[in-house]
Amino acid sequence: MRSIRLRIADLYEFDGQQPADRERDLATVTALVLKQFSFLPQPLAVAIEGGDVVISFPDESASAQAEASRLADKAARKASTGDFQHAIELLKRSLQLQPSLLAARRDLAMCLMETGDIDEATNHLIEVLRLNPADAANWVVLGNLYLGHRKDKVAAAKFLQRAVAIDPSNAWALNSLAAIAQMDGRHDEAIALFEQAIRAQPTLANPYHGQGLAYMRAGMPEEAAASLMRLFRMGLSQDARTRAVYEQARSLYAGTQEQLAEHRQTEADSALRTYSAEMERLSGYPIIREEGRFTDGTRAQVQMAWKHRRDHHLLLIRKDCPLPILSHLEAHELSHIRLEAEARKAGRNRIFITNGATREVALRSLAPHARKLQQAGNPEASVTRLHDTLVSGLCGLVYNFPQDIIIEQDLHHRFPVLRPAQFVSVRLMAAEALAVNTRKDIASITPRRIHEAVVALNGVYCLCMDELFGGASAFADPYRSLDGFGNAERLHRLWLARKDNLSPGDEFVLVDEFAEILGIRGWYEWKMTPDTDGDQAAQATEGVTNEDLLRRKHPAAVRHLLRALERYDSLPPEQIQEITFEIGRLGESGIDYGDAVPRYRIDSLPDETFTGLELMCLLFAGLKRLYPEADTGMDLNEPFLTALELFYRRRSDKGGE
Repeated sequence: MRSIRLRIADLYEFDGQQPADRERDLATVTALVLKQFSFLPQPLAVAIEGGDVVISFPDESASAQAEASRLADKAARKASTGDFQHAIELLKRSLQLQPSLLAARRDLAMCLMETGDIDEATNHLIEVLRLNPADAANWVVLGNLYLGHRKDKVAAAKFLQRAVAIDPSNAWALNSLAAIAQMDGRHDEAIALFEQAIRAQPTLANPYHGQGLAYMRAGMPEEAAASLMRLFRMGLSQDARTRAVYEQARSLYAGTQEQLAEHRQTEADSALRTYSAEMERLSGYPIIREEGRFTDGTRAQVQMAWKHRRDHHLLLIRKDCPLPILSHLEAHELSHIRLEAEARKAGRNRIFITNGATREVALRSLAPHARKLQQAGNPEASVTRLHDTLVSGLCGLVYNFPQDIIIEQDLHHRFPVLRPAQFVSVRLMAAEALAVNTRKDIASITPRRIHEAVVALNGVYCLCMDELFGGASAFADPYRSLDGFGNAERLHRLWLARKDNLSPGDEFVLVDEFAEILGIRGWYEWKMTPDTDGDQAAQATEGVTNEDLLRRKHPAAVRHLLRALERYDSLPPEQIQEITFEIGRLGESGIDYGDAVPRYRIDSLPDETFTGLELMCLLFAGLKRLYPEADTGMDLNEPFLTALELFYRRRSDKGGE
């Protein structure tokens, strides 16, 4: 036989009354015990000893207890993964074998709460408390049930205070009492109670989030961010129950960073002015800022003086972005100037290029996918254009991501005042990239090799940002289940091994090392800049020839570029790609733009003939429409900006946007 001893008063705890002397007689107490403890093994024996009642019942068999314990443990594992329905079934079987197993009965109540069966959860909790009213944990669960599901703060506080009276260091009870204080607007009290809960159980995630929320509601975003960072730095393992807390904490942290970025805008502006002046001195060129009219999601772009043969760097910024994001983007683009200027001074600057040879290497590697698409009925020209676009996009990623990772790490350490703006900006870009990278329609037409490489590059960028932000972000999590994330982890290990020992120009080495891991090293080439090898004559034979002549033709180029912009404004992207890529292939054998006679024909525009300069302008405008950040190698930026201004002015005059 087993026995439990209770105060007679506890029998009446949930009946809303206290026992009078006449209710202490054995018959009355026995009837009450038989009613309340009918779930225990029968028969029950009842005895009164002073103010206590002793209840005896048959012990379950050893085998039943062992099996009940095994099922309860299995249920706990199911609940930790969010499989509450399966856990409920296991716990009910466990209690059939051992009705007195308190832990299983309490876990059953908690799982029922998760599935929304509040009445049955309440009944099981009351049964647990009747068996052991001195267990603080049971009072906490009941208090949380009344707080979260019955919306009864008064009853919830009563139960939670009962738990604290039993166990003053019960972190869950303190956390829930803090939540009630926060609901009532007693922020100082809530913050103090959350801190007590944290000290009582530092590995509990909830009080950190609660305290952060209390600080935010009290108008203290910096303190809120600090409290949340304490949680992220713990690096606690997450199950289905705590994962939601982390997600809420990260969302709240993002809110703190938005507020802090706004509060620090004046300081950020001052830091940017200083940084810009430093970059002008370092590079030897002034920096001119203009509003960029981008045709895609690009928000900022820097055009280097030495690449575009200007007497200044041109920093193009999309003005319709929130200021904190623009602050980060400007700092990022200024850092691109820093990287290249330092590489130039070290004699290690290089230009990333693709050409006919590299394109052939890439397309050959995609031949099986091309055949598959053609067998499905897609024209060869259409498949080639698709692969051209995807190859160009991937080459852009493998060139930019290593540099972007270097820049973000440097900005984080160099400019603490910009950290909130950096977090807000990177978070936005990560969300936008994820939306594209997880689109099923894009994945279905993308060669596996390219898709996995894109996942790997985005994955390593997100891993690096998560590390940089100390766990306050989980940008990499959505990529973990995708094919290609294994390479993201390899790239991340490479980054960790390199990041503390980078010298000027090593960013280009890192690009090659990333490309080797992804198996696309032959998809691009490097060209040394004139500043490092002095061989300008050799470079004049590559790409656009006779650039002085092209520069003299700028007035005519404005007209041709304007017509190209107007043409492309009414065409779908696929047709713009077709025109652009056909001209690009024609340009591999040379285009004479010094001849004013229209001699050129292209299949994509069969009813027209073009001069060489017209083709060059169609090519330039098309590339700018498709890949705004690409370095075309053609000195047509100034006439293009003029044409773009005229284009928008004409559209406005006609009642357009």
